Amino acid sequence: MQLVIIIVSWIGPFLYYYGYEVSAAGILESIQSDVHKILARSGGIKSDVKKILERSGWENPDKQKQKPAFHVNLSSTLRGLSSDQIVKFNKVVTNIGKHYSPATGKFISPRDGTYTFSWTCLTPPGSRFETRLAVNNQYISGNRANAQNINQYVQATKNVVVQMKKGDVATVRVLGSYGLSLYGDGNNLVPARCCIYMKVLKSFFV
Repeated sequence: MQLVIIIVSWIGPFLYYYGYEVSAAGILESIQSDVHKILARSGGIKSDVKKILERSGWENPDKQKQKPAFHVNLSSTLRGLSSDQIVKFNKVVTNIGKHYSPATGKFISPRDGTYTFSWTCLTPPGSRFETRLAVNNQYISGNRANAQNINQYVQATKNVVVQMKKGDVATVRVLGSYGLSLYGDGNNLVPARCCIYMKVLKSFFV
């Protein structure tokens, strides 16, 4: 404030010399009014940015930690699964929120959102294993690992992004009659993963 008064004391005589009737109090009041307008506008921008961050979940680290995610593996080989049977990845590595059940092979969505799923099938030579991702038993996408005519292991991985509502159930199921052999052991070669899809906030001011 002292700096503003000093500047006014310099500008006042200069303007008066050129025919402007001004006073130090008038200039100070004008400057203060402009400063208040700038601060008010700045506060509005901060408020808008805060709202955007809150909606994205970036403003609250605890909210970020609550985002559901899991990573599970298959601990032993599965053979002769029937059509539409759920594949149960039973070795849990990560299960934030515990929304995936290794006992049932079901992931139940805790809230509306966009989710990304990834699962891998590894089948031995002379065998075949085909699966599909289903949400509420609705076909979303398939995954084919076919080594029937190949003398080596064949691996196939599928990545899917899907919209889910709270309470929706996602499962990996055998597709058709091709649940012959899904290789699994202690080396964590056959995983399934999920996390809520992370959108990138490109700009605060759109």
